[in-house]
Amino acid sequence: MGGVLFRVKFVIPSPGLHLALDACAAAAVATLFGLSLAQVGKSFSKFVPVHMRSELQVARNGIKIVNDAYNANPLSTRAAIDLLQSIACDGNRVAILGDMLELGSIEIESHEKILSHCCDSNIDLVGLAGNRFLIAAKNMNLNRVKNIVHANDAEILAQKIVKRLKFNDVVLVKGSRAMQMEKVVDAIKAMSIHIPP
Repeated sequence: MGGVLFRVKFVIPSPGLHLALDACAAAAVATLFGLSLAQVGKSFSKFVPVHMRSELQVARNGIKIVNDAYNANPLSTRAAIDLLQSIACDGNRVAILGDMLELGSIEIESHEKILSHCCDSNIDLVGLAGNRFLIAAKNMNLNRVKNIVHANDAEILAQKIVKRLKFNDVVLVKGSRAMQMEKVVDAIKAMSIHIPP
């Protein structure tokens, strides 16, 4: 005797396929413990991302910012770049990335893989903060490419990158906590851009 099939639409007020996959896993566990899918869906609709973790913000100057500056590792950075690709964009897609720290012997290789993923994803402009990304870019002969901007730290990168941003751009900002990538987010929000009528 078959059971009744029905659908429950989950609406999670935060972007990203990686969050949807996490939600599916959480729903499976919740139903295993007796919650109904309707209860799970209602809970998901109340989800609020933690500050600086996949927060989608629209600055007053019209730039959409994915503020994911809380921390970074190769998997989460790759997911964030995929998220950037999925967001509707009438301007440029910009990935502003700070070094991923505490990776040990695989740190340069990991940074090279992220740069390769940026290239494969056709990101319009890439901003890099930190020595690990600088070494990776040099190893890949990307250090003189026009659409890549590099600086030693987030503060200097912010000064360089804001000169290249415009209305309708979508910008991802991500890096390890110690890189203080929120300085880039603050600089973008403070930008004054002429917004077309």
